[in-house]
Amino acid sequence: MEPTDTYLPKMRLSANARTGNKTLLMSWRSSSDPSVGNFSAGLNPLGIPEFFIWNNGHPFWRSGPWGGKNFIGIPGMYTSVYLSGFTLQDEGDGTFTLSSIQDPAYRLTHVLTSHGKFTEQYWDYGKQGWEYDWEVPSTECDIYGKCGPFGSCDAQNSPICTCLKGFVAKNQDEWKKGIWTSGCVRMTSLQCDRIQNGSEVGKEDGFKKLEMMKVPTFAEYWSYASSSEQECKDECLKNCSCVAYSYYNDLGCMAWTGNLIDIQKFSEGGTDLNIRLAYTELVADNKRNMKVIIGMSVIVGVIAICICVFFSCKWMATHRERNLINEETLSSEAQETVFDGNLPENVREVKLEPFFKLQILETATNNFDISKKLGQGGFGAVYRGKLPDGQEIAVKRLSRTSGQGREEFMNEVAVISKLQHRNLVRLLGCCVEGEEMMLVYEYLPNKSLDAFLFDSLRKRHLDWERRFELLTGFVEVFFTFTEILD
Repeated sequence: MEPTDTYLPKMRLSANARTGNKTLLMSWRSSSDPSVGNFSAGLNPLGIPEFFIWNNGHPFWRSGPWGGKNFIGIPGMYTSVYLSGFTLQDEGDGTFTLSSIQDPAYRLTHVLTSHGKFTEQYWDYGKQGWEYDWEVPSTECDIYGKCGPFGSCDAQNSPICTCLKGFVAKNQDEWKKGIWTSGCVRMTSLQCDRIQNGSEVGKEDGFKKLEMMKVPTFAEYWSYASSSEQECKDECLKNCSCVAYSYYNDLGCMAWTGNLIDIQKFSEGGTDLNIRLAYTELVADNKRNMKVIIGMSVIVGVIAICICVFFSCKWMATHRERNLINEETLSSEAQETVFDGNLPENVREVKLEPFFKLQILETATNNFDISKKLGQGGFGAVYRGKLPDGQEIAVKRLSRTSGQGREEFMNEVAVISKLQHRNLVRLLGCCVEGEEMMLVYEYLPNKSLDAFLFDSLRKRHLDWERRFELLTGFVEVFFTFTEILD
């Protein structure tokens, strides 16, 4: 009795490698026509047994080799439902039998649809009807031989087909148009081929490992090389016909000769596939990988440096802000000390420059020596000095006979503190100790502007464009000063 399109629990599908006899599922012609359709499904016993779907006798989909507990080309078969769902037995006469085991917790059937889909259905007790659980093929990459010989299919990529490392498209024009069935060809001959052709032998071949792969069709089982992966690799290198190998723990050593067909990259599951390549191809691939590693290291290093610089700048800004707050606090304390806790209102309104100690200014000006005197004004003399850090300053020392008291002095300090302009001498600070009141300015080695305006030789350095800029600056200073007074 032959099965139809439905694979029931305890049903057996068999295939004999010697005679070619198979027990197959046969699809309906359509969902409403139960006559024999175009699709059939069953075991292919050649090499390591696999489950195939055929379309009019041509491979349409395959499961990958039976790995002892499951088909390793179906990622979903790693779940417990699948693991307890099938068994494969070697009858000893070349016959392999696939059996479906009924799980008591489920009512499962498997159906080969008229469109070539092999589906699992389960009985939904709540809905009292059959529901679909999964189906294969499920992606375009599941179609048999989608990318041709030595081509790999990845449903997550665009385009989905790429040539394996060391291979190039056989027909570039077709490949660019998305016709991939012609596949890929090797770029560099293997050592055995070079020996046969009498060309330079070169160094021994090696292998490129591809992870989480659906291995090619028609795998051969090498029991004599199944004790370890290293022995599997060594045996493949000794055999000139061997173009790839894979070591699967529950199965052992698998090897391939000839073209590698129907390779697929999975996002989960699968197994490692090792492709045989010429030594020069492996070296070139390692160089490319090294460039990528170096490039990524440089990018990561630059990003790390940028992050460090960012946080360093942030720390420095925070540190400066704290120092500024401390300086303002100390300045405020110094003002309170100078004015005995009674600050004039104009001092409170502005941020004053630092206070200098009288001893510092006396040392800087050589105790206000006559040789340091720069000039004399209505309110006092101006002396040249040098601070301990080497900065040159000009100290305006108010005369005791100027008639200017502390309030008038602090008014001047408050106004000048607000009136900072590029055309004015910058106020560096002030000093108020006892009867001494002084203003500390930056030192101008070229003297003031009048030294140029009223000197017959120097005034030639001031052309009309420069004079206009100076005049514009004076106007800016005037309006700024007006705003301050308001």
